[in-house]
Amino acid sequence: MGKKKHYVYKYVPTGNRNRCLHVHERDKKIVKLFFCLTLFITIMFLIYFSSKKLINLIYNSDKIIIKNIEVITTKNITKSEIKELLPFKVGDNLLKINLSEAEHEIKKLKPELKNIIINRGWQKIKIRLYERIPEAFLVNSGKLFGIDFDDRSFPLRGFMNTMKIPKLFYKSNSERKELLNFIKRFKPICGNYINNVSEIKFNNTKDLIFVMCDNTLVFWGKGRPECLAYKFKKFQKVYLDAVSKHKRLEYIDMTLYDIGKVVVKPTVLD
Repeated sequence: MGKKKHYVYKYVPTGNRNRCLHVHERDKKIVKLFFCLTLFITIMFLIYFSSKKLINLIYNSDKIIIKNIEVITTKNITKSEIKELLPFKVGDNLLKINLSEAEHEIKKLKPELKNIIINRGWQKIKIRLYERIPEAFLVNSGKLFGIDFDDRSFPLRGFMNTMKIPKLFYKSNSERKELLNFIKRFKPICGNYINNVSEIKFNNTKDLIFVMCDNTLVFWGKGRPECLAYKFKKFQKVYLDAVSKHKRLEYIDMTLYDIGKVVVKPTVLD
């Protein structure tokens, strides 16, 4: 009979076996994480240098230059004076210019512009201008300026000098703002009638005074918005009736309108 084969079995305690498995899995995860991190860094490295090279290629390309500057102008500001203020010119790289900075600088140099919008196009720059329109005149150092409802004063251009709008006379910035706010409320009510008013100001008691184009004084009183429409209708009726009866008027007093009284005084010549 042959010899019997002997088998030797190694016994690994359960606790040690589980620990070995956990260590092996952890090592695999670390290797996998390291591989993914290395791959990510490599990809980002390639993207960075590729994009940098692409950007340099674009910046140096003759396809990305300004070949035309289009200015959509207003009635009073010319294309040439805007182009002279631009910090870029035809032939410059389209991507290297700072549009928002250019907008800011031109608005600072041209207060008569309410807004300016500059956009890029294919090989061109498009500039659109929005001009301020005066709602009243200001007199400063003997010169006439316009002012709009943004409370921004600006030099008059072109047709603005012949506009029929009132001059504002005031003693402080707060008075100027109050007068502007009054015109803003009054204009939708009176419409083109505002063209007949040559001056608006306050007296010492903060009552409004109008000077009409025919030199008639109108003591308006307080500019309360709640009765503005009714008061204007009454004034318009009184004024038209008075000028139909008299050659000239010295004043119309509306300060007692709240108690139903309006005073009309013709000039002494009548």
